[in-house]
Amino acid sequence: MPEGDTVWHTAHRLHEALAGRVLTRTDFRVPRLATADLTGRQVLEVAPRGKHLLTRVTGGLTLHSHLGMDGSWRIAPTGRGPRGGPAHQIRA
Repeated sequence: MPEGDTVWHTAHRLHEALAGRVLTRTDFRVPRLATADLTGRQVLEVAPRGKHLLTRVTGGLTLHSHLGMDGSWRIAPTGRGPRGGPAHQIRA
């Protein structure tokens, strides 16, 4: 299970990569979020809160994620598709 330092480092890396940028595409593979579209919204910050990651975007919305037992976020160059496991295991 990722510990607090791992969550903090993940939030820091995501913040460096995303803060101030506009989302060009979103794809949430969690049924209750499947129709949510954050495209065109600017990322304001990615902040750790305990073992939770809060990605705040314009419009007063926050994407809440938790790494669970073995979750992770990956940063990849623009245009590269998701990787890191079978497609059915990738949630966002």
